[in-house]
Amino acid sequence: MRNVLLAMLAAILFLASCKKDDDIGASVYTVNVQLSYPSGSIFTAQEGVTVKMTSSASSYEAKTDASGKATFAVPVGSYEVSATDARSANGRSYVYNGVKNGVSIAGNWVSTDVVALELQESERSQVVIKELFVGGTPKDDGSGSFAFDKYLILYNNSDATANLGNLCIAMISPYNAQATNNYYNASGELLYESEGWIPAAQGFWYFQQNVSLEPGKQIVIAVNNAVNNTLTYSKSINFDNAEYYCMYDIVKYTNTNYYVTPAASIPSSHYLKAETYGAGNAWPISVTSPGLFLFNPTGTTPSAFAADASANHTLSGYSSKKVPVSWVVDGMEAYLLNNTNNKKRFTSTIDAGYVYHINNQGYSIYRNVDKEATEAITSNAGKIVYNYQYGTVLVGGSTDGSGIDAEASIKNGARIVYKDNNNSTADFHLRSQASLRN
Repeated sequence: MRNVLLAMLAAILFLASCKKDDDIGASVYTVNVQLSYPSGSIFTAQEGVTVKMTSSASSYEAKTDASGKATFAVPVGSYEVSATDARSANGRSYVYNGVKNGVSIAGNWVSTDVVALELQESERSQVVIKELFVGGTPKDDGSGSFAFDKYLILYNNSDATANLGNLCIAMISPYNAQATNNYYNASGELLYESEGWIPAAQGFWYFQQNVSLEPGKQIVIAVNNAVNNTLTYSKSINFDNAEYYCMYDIVKYTNTNYYVTPAASIPSSHYLKAETYGAGNAWPISVTSPGLFLFNPTGTTPSAFAADASANHTLSGYSSKKVPVSWVVDGMEAYLLNNTNNKKRFTSTIDAGYVYHINNQGYSIYRNVDKEATEAITSNAGKIVYNYQYGTVLVGGSTDGSGIDAEASIKNGARIVYKDNNNSTADFHLRSQASLRN
């Protein structure tokens, strides 16, 4: 009798289990989500984009096919549908985000129905100017400063690999913010603003070959004297590093005060090439108030653009190239501290602000940390170093309001995300010591 009862109980449990499974099966529905990209975008649907359906009880993920459609099997419920697609092209980073709330999956759902998810485009510079050091280093004997240890650092601030093969490095005209600026018309407007270009003064530099820069990584570029300068001036910069790049094209720029033969550790493939179209035997980036920008020629090459006479522009004896604003990847502008003659050279779409700078003190211009974005990276937990100590306290000086010591955090294994508001006032500060200094 006992065995019969156990058998009956097992049968009941089996039937109950089957019924539960049947109920679940009956309440699971096929849902198709179609991503829709903005009109005019240079990108279209692609395979492999993650789409999420999230309810109060659970979350589901599916990948898109080549048409941008993701297919789910989900139970009855109310869902938030979301997707993010990060893309990059021509030195720029684009993010496409879409969120749709209140998508109800109920008994009347038809499996052939499609949830259309509209994506919105936002654009950021994929490669940014992380640091610029041009002001010179105090000499050990106090007799002045050494000005031939300039450098800049480029940083991949995005989540996608950047290709620098066509990237150009230029300075805006006039060289100094405090100089007479004849680009202003009688109405007080920059004459090129309405025409959609900016002037690249005297010459520009570019990489010899394709260079890949991984997310969160940087490239150091020695502007002058790519050697160990600390052997002569202890507070200067040591560029004797096989990973570094340098501006060295002795055929185009022949001044050996600016360009000594690079350290043997730096391979010749890391020498940037120059294109010149103005007077001078060196690239005269300002030591007091630099205006630096990156651009990526579209539909042409750096050398072909330099040879294009239709892009030439001459004003008050200064030769420039008209770089379309649409080509500009990043830009930063500095004003000379305590000077009343400073004037904006960049248009507001490239850089709406400025950072104060002073030369001869060993100070650099350094990009501020995006505190929220950096802290949001899960893997950064316990690696971020706070209590930043390298801001400048002189009148007109500045610091990084995030309080994060980016360099110490990077050495500690953190991934830094830097601010990128196209506004140097918000994006940069005057650092009291160049980050590459020993």
